[in-house]
Amino acid sequence: MAEEREQPDEVLECLIEELGQAMQDFQRSNDTLDQQAADRLGLNRTDMHCLDLLFGSTPMSPGELASAAGLTTGGVTTAIDRLERSGYAARTRDTADRRRVIVQPTEKARTLVWEIYGPIVTEGEAYLRNLGVEDIHRITEFLRFTTEQQREHAARLAERG
Repeated sequence: MAEEREQPDEVLECLIEELGQAMQDFQRSNDTLDQQAADRLGLNRTDMHCLDLLFGSTPMSPGELASAAGLTTGGVTTAIDRLERSGYAARTRDTADRRRVIVQPTEKARTLVWEIYGPIVTEGEAYLRNLGVEDIHRITEFLRFTTEQQREHAARLAERG
């Protein structure tokens, strides 16, 4: 008697369940890493989140940082003050618009953050170089989808209070 093979739908359902578990494990490990990084830098999680946002592709004003971090203007001012005292951020005048203040990570922050996260970047890049272009495209597509999905769900939760 021949063994029954799993049907494609059953295989797909098992893979989706396995991926879901892997995503939960990833989120938990990311949370643990972020807490360890915050501890290493002597920051609370809110200040760590603000510092992380400052490493984005464009400089941020305090108001933009407040919006991105979900903080009030008073809350972000307190966080920026603490980051400045720690030597991790600096307020500067925007060179394009001298009326605008931007907040940027300092060299000290760049160095320490690279010490923490650099090995992950290096190891991740090495892993990705062993994948095909289509694989990387699909992974990127999935991550963008899940990121947007989580942002939308967070906004719905915030609306409900």
